[in-house]
Order: sequence, then C-alpha cells, then structure tokens
Amino acid sequence: MTDIKFRNESDGSEYQMTHPKAERVLQDVAAWGERNEFTQITFWRDTADAQKLWVQLGADRLNYWIHESTFTEGKHETVEMQMDYARGAQRRSAAGYEKFDK
Repeated sequence: MTDIKFRNESDGSEYQMTHPKAERVLQDVAAWGERNEFTQITFWRDTADAQKLWVQLGADRLNYWIHESTFTEGKHETVEMQMDYARGAQRRSAAGYEKFDK
C-alpha cells in the first residue's frame, strides 16, 4: 500500500489534504503508486509559493511539482499523467541530467 503524505517545506511538519474534491485524486495517486511500486509518495508545500507541491517518490525529492489545484479542484483525470512526468524527472535525476533542468 502506498503511503501519501503532505509536508510543509519550511519545517517538515505534516498536514492533511482535506479538501472534499481531493479524495478521488488521492485514490488515483495511491493506485499509481501501487502500480509503480512506490511505498511512499510525499508532496512538499513550497514556502515561496504555496500552490506548488513538490513531489518526492520514495526517497527521491524531485525537481518536479504539481499544482495544488490538482487536489482542490479534483483533477483526477490528469493526475496519472502528472505522476508519470514525476517518475520521468526521477529517472532524469538518476541519470545525471537534473543539472540541465531549470
């Protein structure tokens, strides 16, 4: 089972994504995590821009973020694609290409 967490970048404290429209999105993220064998997915709220949720897949914090509206507006139909992009960012980082990402 994939554990999904939301944390504040400023102090690492955990918070809950309690928006009513987020439930379906969270279910889809969990299903994606299971299919891709991630036991933990963490979204970090940016201190400079609270709308950005930076993605961490397992132990890898990525240079990739998902807009908070994905959860608050219940955009479940796009979250699988966004998580696939995050996994691509993870692979780029592992291959040493993150230094070219802006």
